[in-house]
Amino acid sequence: MVGLRNLVRFDSEGCGSRVGEVKLPIKIVPWAGTAGVALAVGFGLGRVTAPTSIRPSSIEEGAKAEGMESQESRSTDENIQESAVAGRPGSSLDLLRQTLGMGNPKTRDREMENALSRASLEEVKKALEWASALPEGAAKRALMGKIMERWGQLDGVNAAAYGEKVFAETGNPQLLKDAIRGWGQTDPGGSIQYTQSMAVSDGVKRDIARDLFRDWADRSPQAAAAYAAANAIDVGRGGVMSLIADRWSKQDPQAAANWMMTLPQGRDQQRALDQLVQNWSDLNLQAAADFVTRQPAGANKDVMVGTLAREVAKQDTAAALQWASTLSDPNMQSRTALSFIILGPRFSAGRQVRRVAPEASA
Repeated sequence: MVGLRNLVRFDSEGCGSRVGEVKLPIKIVPWAGTAGVALAVGFGLGRVTAPTSIRPSSIEEGAKAEGMESQESRSTDENIQESAVAGRPGSSLDLLRQTLGMGNPKTRDREMENALSRASLEEVKKALEWASALPEGAAKRALMGKIMERWGQLDGVNAAAYGEKVFAETGNPQLLKDAIRGWGQTDPGGSIQYTQSMAVSDGVKRDIARDLFRDWADRSPQAAAAYAAANAIDVGRGGVMSLIADRWSKQDPQAAANWMMTLPQGRDQQRALDQLVQNWSDLNLQAAADFVTRQPAGANKDVMVGTLAREVAKQDTAAALQWASTLSDPNMQSRTALSFIILGPRFSAGRQVRRVAPEASA
């Protein structure tokens, strides 16, 4: 496999200068052989210039949560009914009974949570007994889940044991997951340890542990990271460090980056860095590019450059190819460049192009 230098030729005239506010490489690697391919997909690779301002893509993120209820107009009577329930004194069980008549699922679920937030352990057990006898349906499933979550907050061990029993009898792990999720909100370490000791399949353990670490990292990424470093926990897809990196870097990418640099070198660290650059690019593409530029050459930087190049390609294929040219592995250069040449028009169609090119030290 030939390197990227033999794939595409850039005219190096003017390289090393500033165009506006964007620093271009002192030396753009000469690339040869695919000018025709580049023209075929709708752009020429010649001298690269850049606009004076840099701004990440404004890709809108639509609501994609599974099972999202459609928004329906609500009647005045329903609004009055729900307001009355929220302000009406009574036991948690009384309030829960009133929520079942609510027509809006989101409002119903919120009021269930409000009613249970004040429930004692005794009230939770009474609510569970009552809810278990209700007819099957969406309202009962939502109610049982909320009750189990509250039980987990108050008495994690027994709530989880009940969930395990139901799972063994029915084959449905949902109540078990609800109970341990609640437990994780008050004792994340204890809930994770319990999960690892359960007599359930490895797949169920991984799913629950993944949910626990995700929630923990959202609340306290430092604590979740410290626990993960001291305990080997299988969470499936990508590993626990990558999971924490994903959640942390969406909140504070610089703090997440500082933590990732302390991880042992290897695949877990590289997965974490990949997540960091993806999320940082979504928040601030130029800041992500500046961070990657400052990193020393090596395997970790190649991972970050490859990820950043993919993000840049969504806006500007030519700039993405420049980033690819800084990869130290010629084969990786070639594979990355070819993917951009093929997919570039699809990435950039209809988007405002803002150049984020590598600096001279990249």
